[in-house]
Amino acid sequence: MPKFINKLRQNILKEVFMKKLLGLLLTLVLFLGSSAQAERVKFDEGLAMKKPLAVLVYASWADDLDKVALQYGLYEQSYDKKYNFAYIDIATEDAKSFNKKFQIYQDLPYVLLFKDNGKITRYLKKDCIMDNGRFKQRLDFFVN
Repeated sequence: MPKFINKLRQNILKEVFMKKLLGLLLTLVLFLGSSAQAERVKFDEGLAMKKPLAVLVYASWADDLDKVALQYGLYEQSYDKKYNFAYIDIATEDAKSFNKKFQIYQDLPYVLLFKDNGKITRYLKKDCIMDNGRFKQRLDFFVN
């Protein structure tokens, strides 16, 4: 095999490895959080509470997860008085009940908004999450 093909193959493997590593690190950050963040709730607990629930649905391999998770974390800090925030990694054991109840859309990550014990649900795509004005508008509209 020519050297340049071997080199190209090695570079692709490194890139794939780095993406997977970044995804794993981001997953750790999402679950461990920091003391400055609002207290997170589990999905099932959040549905039973009076405040509306925002859930980031993701998988560690999803495109742009790092950017979306960072933006979602900022919303979590800003809107913790009006909303509860949760995270669902669809590839984990904990997500089995969620995966059975709700359709998993292909364009991960995204946010689902729940109100009235899960009776009213809204779906927000990645581009909406990344647009602070649109996301705020959707949250405010959903709460009222």
